[in-house]
Amino acid sequence: MAPPLAVFSLLLLVIGNHSPAAAERLSSLSAADSPWLPSQDRILVSQNQTFAAGFRNSSSSSGRFIFAVWVQKSIDRTIVWSLEGDIVNSSALAISSLGVLSLNDSSGRNLWPSAGGASSSSQLVVHDDGSLVFGNWSSFASPTDTILANQTAPLNGTGTTLRSGNYQLVGAKSLVFNGTDNYWNATATILNLTSDGQLVMENGNILIAADKGNIVLRRLTLDPDGNFRIYSLDARSGRWQVVWQAVQELCTIHGTCGTNEICMPDGFNATKCVCPPGYQNSAPSNSCERKIKLLSPSKFLRLDFVSFDEGSNSADLTPRNLDYCRSTCANNASCIGFSYKFDGQQTCINHFNRFAHGYWSPGSEMSTFLRVASSETDQSNFTVMTSLIETVCPVQISLPLPPKESKTTLRNVAIISTLFALELLAGVLSFWAFLRKYSKYRDMAHALGLDSEFQRSSLESEDWYMPKWAFEKVYVEQRIEDILDRHIMDSYDNRAHFELVDRMLKTAMWCLQDRAEMRPSMGKVTKMLEGTVEITEPGKPIIFTC
Repeated sequence: MAPPLAVFSLLLLVIGNHSPAAAERLSSLSAADSPWLPSQDRILVSQNQTFAAGFRNSSSSSGRFIFAVWVQKSIDRTIVWSLEGDIVNSSALAISSLGVLSLNDSSGRNLWPSAGGASSSSQLVVHDDGSLVFGNWSSFASPTDTILANQTAPLNGTGTTLRSGNYQLVGAKSLVFNGTDNYWNATATILNLTSDGQLVMENGNILIAADKGNIVLRRLTLDPDGNFRIYSLDARSGRWQVVWQAVQELCTIHGTCGTNEICMPDGFNATKCVCPPGYQNSAPSNSCERKIKLLSPSKFLRLDFVSFDEGSNSADLTPRNLDYCRSTCANNASCIGFSYKFDGQQTCINHFNRFAHGYWSPGSEMSTFLRVASSETDQSNFTVMTSLIETVCPVQISLPLPPKESKTTLRNVAIISTLFALELLAGVLSFWAFLRKYSKYRDMAHALGLDSEFQRSSLESEDWYMPKWAFEKVYVEQRIEDILDRHIMDSYDNRAHFELVDRMLKTAMWCLQDRAEMRPSMGKVTKMLEGTVEITEPGKPIIFTC
């Protein structure tokens, strides 16, 4: 008789290895295996076990199904292709004795007409590249929202290449909302995504992912929010990492907010929609409406860094100055506001009927002037950046005079101010290494007299990115001392100074995030450095290069 401890250990082993019955795995589907009902627990699996296909519950309708291909090795079984149609419990995937593939929807229509003809192979197979193949038909010829690595993007004239809700990638080049509103264009037609992280264009141009060079499983997906992203799969965790995206400012994606609304960044990878002054939410529709009907006399409220779409509800004019732009709107009873770009190019846009696709961006030189009733008491809540810096950021920054030949604007001043604020952290992070690295900062360095710093730089490898290196030193290797400035290393005490240094590091990492909406405001930076606000864990800084 086994000792009690041994019996208990054996019981634990049995319980620990117990799991629900795994789905039946098929390497191919033939006439002998059909019909295949959604209720049957079986999947088609590629030879390398990376991809699988089968019935999945529909996320949009209870009691309905989709037939899809997914990444079996991802933790969420990410779907990379699906068959359109209303699939119910009684629907069945079948291959007839004559080699005809069929899957009928609730009305009896075959959802597989292009693969319904007789096939010499008579087998449905998932290949190692993620393609679902039956005879001469392949899912790669009709992608849904995703293109996999080394999959050729189908070039069907100006037709839709990918689709996700109201968004489409048209002609493998342009992102479009509702079939007409274009909000992003590639430099040329997209041909394919390579497994080492290069998005290849027809004209020879290449867009490079942040982790270029790593041979990993990748996908190029048009997401439900309208953005176009390259994802890399971490084989250990099974999680996806965004390594490139088409639109950096999410609010510039059309359809993010409704009529008369203004889109604003809201923390990490999120947005919010707000009503402009003089307007209020119009429930239950996703829009804003006037609080007071527009009657004469009227006035204009200025909204700095706010832009609206230049579509059919606007007129693009070439005024002599701001006053002329204002008068063209004021003298037109149908004009509900105007936009003026402070870039010296005299850009003026009059808006009529409604405002569409509005967004706030500190990188814009545009201001929009809303026409409201003179009795309107609302004040503009979109103030100029100079007043924000003066009121919320007590850090004293001494700026050099800009070069005379430069068309320096308020935006440029804000950017340089941010760089100088980050220089305050140079005791911990050698920020100039980052400044020396990238060409878009080299012009600024020239204006600041830092040319010699660039010439002495030994950090010119395209595979090396200083913020990423610093992040890994601190948060992966946990070796803060490796990144400390040599002038303070002798005085550094890990027990006494760790909290202060950690706070400065986290602040720097948040300031170096690649996306503008993820970075803190100057006012928040000050509070972060002072320790008066809690600092959440930052993400690893990456850079998208072209």
